[in-house]
Amino acid sequence: MRSRCAVASALCALGVGFAGARTANAAAILSDNFDGYADQAAFEAAWPAIGTVAPTSAELSSAQSVSASNSIHAPGTATTGQSRNRRSFTESGTIGIGDQIIWSFDFYDSAPAGAPQRNFSNLQDTTAPAGTNQLVSMGLNNNQTGANSGGQFYMARILGYTVPTTADPDGGPTETVGGAGAYFKLNDFGVGGRGTTAGWHNLKAILSTDDGLSTDYAFYVDGQLAEKVSDIGTAASIRSYDNIALGSGLSNGSTEAFFDNMSLQFVPAPEPASLSLIGVAAIFLQRRRA
Repeated sequence: MRSRCAVASALCALGVGFAGARTANAAAILSDNFDGYADQAAFEAAWPAIGTVAPTSAELSSAQSVSASNSIHAPGTATTGQSRNRRSFTESGTIGIGDQIIWSFDFYDSAPAGAPQRNFSNLQDTTAPAGTNQLVSMGLNNNQTGANSGGQFYMARILGYTVPTTADPDGGPTETVGGAGAYFKLNDFGVGGRGTTAGWHNLKAILSTDDGLSTDYAFYVDGQLAEKVSDIGTAASIRSYDNIALGSGLSNGSTEAFFDNMSLQFVPAPEPASLSLIGVAAIFLQRRRA
């Protein structure tokens, strides 16, 4: 099969913007750059605090941002129960074959050379997720050191996925720390490193299903595919999501983090007309290469 990139190039040569048409059909479930909040109270009205120990909320901050001028600050703490918020929204809907759920945010890594600490965000189905695929997390966690599993990389977690410590079926370094529901490193393809200088990085997860029988994940760091995890769960555990938790709410080794540009989209499968364009593009490619 021709690659999607090759097909897209052919469509462009034909004057057809298939990729643009695909994303144009996306339903924006949540898009928040945190710049429209007048103050902390306004932020907490949209993202209620769910911490259990004061300060219970993360902070609306102008100290760092990707889109000027605000982001959300998760302060460094040695105390569990602080600085966490949750925003609920209309159900995303469950994915079928060809559909995608795309979740992304910008993450400020304040100590990339240090030991990974618990600073992350969760996409969740229900506020008390317990089943397979009901929680997807991205950021950093302290279950792995900077030396484990190939080095200093960002991490993800999928509830119900048992991380293997044998050869990764999707490629990349073998995880040296694994287990049920564990955080794993985003390094299948040699990208996604934390670097050595504090700064912003974009983390993205694309959820899909190629058979309607399980969920597939593709994780991106700074726009580059960094990790794939395939065939998680069953048809019954393909989920619809309704909230995002911001900040770990756990002790983070007194290492602060910031979050910006939180986004969640549902992208439906291409319409039959778009699929016809792919066929035209494939024929066009074959003729050009003949």
